[in-house]
Order: sequence, then C-alpha cells, then structure tokens
Amino acid sequence: MSMGRLITIVLIAGSAVYAQRPHGRANAVPPTPPTPAQIAQRDTDRLTRFFTLNAGQQSAVLGILTTAETQRQAITPQIKTLRTTLTAAIKANNQSLISSTLLQISQLQEQEEVIRANAAGQIYATVLNTAQQTQVGNGLGPLWMGVTGGGPGFGGRGPGGPGRGTR
Repeated sequence: MSMGRLITIVLIAGSAVYAQRPHGRANAVPPTPPTPAQIAQRDTDRLTRFFTLNAGQQSAVLGILTTAETQRQAITPQIKTLRTTLTAAIKANNQSLISSTLLQISQLQEQEEVIRANAAGQIYATVLNTAQQTQVGNGLGPLWMGVTGGGPGFGGRGPGGPGRGTR
C-alpha cells in the first residue's frame, strides 16, 4: 500500500470519528445541567481545598452558596430570553430594541454580580477566620472564584478573578 493511500485512509477514519455525536448516538440527549445544590457543593469543595475549611465552615459556606446559586439561577432564564430578543433585534437592525434589550440584560447581570459579591462578603466576614482571610490577599482571588465559580456569567470574571488575588 502506498504512503498516500495510507494517509488518506487515516484522514478519512479520523474525520469519521471526529464527526460522531456525543457517545456515538445520533439522538444523544444533552447532559442535565447541575442543580444549585450541586454547583454550591462543587464551589464549597474548591474553597475547602484552598482555605482548609473545617466541617462547620463547610456547612456554612454550602448554605450561603446554595442560596446564592438558587437566586442566580432564577435570573438566568430571563437573560436567555433577552439574548434571543437581542439576536432578533440585531438581525432586524432595530437599534432602539438593541439598546433597550442590552440595558435589561446588563441590569440582570448586575443582579447576578450583586448576589455573587454578597455571598463572597458573607463568607469572608462570617465564615473565614483571620488566617484564612489573610490567604485572600489584597484582592479576592480564590474567594471570588469559589463563589458560584462555574456557573454561566461567573467563571472567575470580575474583581479578584484569575491572577488578581495578590494585587
């Protein structure tokens, strides 16, 4: 077999594998998104690893984060609907609708950030001891990342996000 034929076969086979749907099923169902409790547990685990939280601290953090994530997820469908509206407004070149929709989205995103900041503040002030507060540094670093860090719209953006814990 010539080298050219071998390369062609490998490329075709690789393309076929790459083009497969998840788990090789044509009608694969997307995974169920995590619940607020699952997200809060993941973030509590992350903060526990960083700050070495004791059991009482973990319980307090889990409660704070579960409440915050539940509040945040109540806002998410509104933002999703507005993004659909924004897409239609952009495609229609409807500048007034674009402006008003972006204003509504930004207000909801602000609410999400307030929820996140309040949770981080509550954890810092009521859960962390002095030594753990010192670990935060001048920014918010791991505290900001640990507060609903994996959810849409969070993921470490904002004050104290990646690389900002030591400023």
